[in-house]
Amino acid sequence: MRLSGLGAVSVGVVIAVTAAGCASTVAGEGRLAAGEPIETTAPTDTGEDELDCAEQSVSPAGAPYCYTEPAGLDEVDLGAPTAGEEGSFRTSYGFGPTDHIDVQAYAVGIDTDDLSDEEIIAELDTVVLDLESGGFDFEAEPTSLEVDGARGFAYQGTATEGPQAIIAHFVFRGSNEVQINCASTEQTVDTIDAACSGVLDSLQIVG
Repeated sequence: MRLSGLGAVSVGVVIAVTAAGCASTVAGEGRLAAGEPIETTAPTDTGEDELDCAEQSVSPAGAPYCYTEPAGLDEVDLGAPTAGEEGSFRTSYGFGPTDHIDVQAYAVGIDTDDLSDEEIIAELDTVVLDLESGGFDFEAEPTSLEVDGARGFAYQGTATEGPQAIIAHFVFRGSNEVQINCASTEQTVDTIDAACSGVLDSLQIVG
């Protein structure tokens, strides 16, 4: 079994674009496990099927996610992914192709709430191998996350050429997956890390 449409990594020519207007997100408390793996269970069904964004939120019309717009970062166009399948409702903020936060949504095609952590990770192993073809090395074991009450898994990676580091986060609720790539170089790592934490802390996702 292969979960459809999981994962993409992008590096491309950056073109500044106008910021997306606030659409709508779901009530919830997004939080990132503080650097260490945590026990996760299937996310609780909130009964919500609509997003209810706060002001300054990023959520394209129809997107299954919302997050607070990262302060100090401009919206950028990263171009087509260098590996993996491009998602929908894509939003990206940062400084350029090596320093950014890239958020994409995927319709998985099955209810991921019914899958175990081990089953999801087994599918992500294949996805990560595909992403590595774009010029990255990822750690084999992910860190488990809980984001807005939903299960997530984060893979730390580095570019095979150049100083770029990246963390690919995969968050699942119901039939939706949201992928958040946080990429940085030495000069921007503190800024990107802080902005990435803010995105994950404020991320809301519906299934």
